[in-house]
Amino acid sequence: MSFVRRVAETSSLTETQLECLALYRRVLSRDLTLAEAAKMRQPKPTKIGAFYHTVQQGRDNMREAVMTLTAGIWLGYVKLEDLRRLFDMVANTPSAFDNERAEQLLPVLEALVAKIVP
Repeated sequence: MSFVRRVAETSSLTETQLECLALYRRVLSRDLTLAEAAKMRQPKPTKIGAFYHTVQQGRDNMREAVMTLTAGIWLGYVKLEDLRRLFDMVANTPSAFDNERAEQLLPVLEALVAKIVP
């Protein structure tokens, strides 16, 4: 199972949203145009409007996730230092790596998340 699929199963983002957000990041860095990114969608290309709509849905879901974490910290349910460790680990992980490495990383991430939110 792919890294993106495993992440999508345990996050508020769909696999399609994750893929579109990754492509859109390349649009923002001017590696791709919006039209090129829409054409790269898998399993089939999509129209620019549909692509951008999916990007917006993913961004909305991420905003909600950040607000959820904020509420968890405010309620004392989530410790800020635990989140920092998790975020540091993820920030130091390459965005592209093979499935074998992903299979090693995901159980570690899942264990940390389970510890952070018991």
